[in-house]
Amino acid sequence: MLSGSIVALVTPFNASGEIDFSALEALIEWHIEEGTDGLVLAGSTGEGSSLSWDEKCAIFAKAVEVTKKRIPLIAGTGSNQTKESVALTLEAKKIGIDAALVIVPYYSRPTEEGCFQHFSEIAKVDLPMLLYHHPGRTGTKLSVEAIKRICALPQVVGIKDASEDMNLMTEILKETDIPLFSGIDTLCHPLFSLGCAGSISIIGNVVPKQWKEFIDTAMNGDPLEAREKFFAVYDLCEVVVLETNPQCVKYAVSVLGKCSPKMRLPLIEPSFKNQEKVKASVNEWANLSV
Repeated sequence: MLSGSIVALVTPFNASGEIDFSALEALIEWHIEEGTDGLVLAGSTGEGSSLSWDEKCAIFAKAVEVTKKRIPLIAGTGSNQTKESVALTLEAKKIGIDAALVIVPYYSRPTEEGCFQHFSEIAKVDLPMLLYHHPGRTGTKLSVEAIKRICALPQVVGIKDASEDMNLMTEILKETDIPLFSGIDTLCHPLFSLGCAGSISIIGNVVPKQWKEFIDTAMNGDPLEAREKFFAVYDLCEVVVLETNPQCVKYAVSVLGKCSPKMRLPLIEPSFKNQEKVKASVNEWANLSV
């Protein structure tokens, strides 16, 4: 079962805007060394919307080759086209990916019945699947009843919720036994008191070891210690989302020397003002961690 500190991995590009597979391999190895419990590939933090089908498959294949089953890999295979989502999920399964992260269809804004049928078709691939609920990106906010119905599909093994609606997430945890993963880093700590299964984080790209330690403490350790660990990272969590994700977090990873800050349009590198804020926060954290 998926649980703990799962990181929505950035996709490194070289100066010409192509995927930097050497940097990708190094990032994956670093996360394994730091204790990350799983990686999401080509999600929104991984600039999945700017990647071609072939590029996504190449990323999936490289990650499978590098990890050798040491940690679970979750592929971002959802789109607003059911046929395409089914086909990419099937390809990810063939490549050896462990699970799919499937977002509620965006832009087209289907009804809840349309969403259910969308997920039902993808479920036929028979790859473990997480429902990705992010109304801010999709324009569609599902009711608890719709979420329960989708989660009744046997292939659905979890929910990543980034709705920022604590009442909704509380109802999900109260009404279902499906594992819920926090998709908003700044809300992660209070969700553990309600029984969430872990996080699928942005901040784990920058401080994977420390975020993993917080998650482990929140799930299994002393609540006051977990609170301290959470507050220690809280400001950094806010800094990496000063602009549309993943602009600031990718810049933060570049400050660590792990990849280039290169983005693909329409996403761009952060403003100079925010670059300075990110750089100062990352460097301050690095100095505190020495």
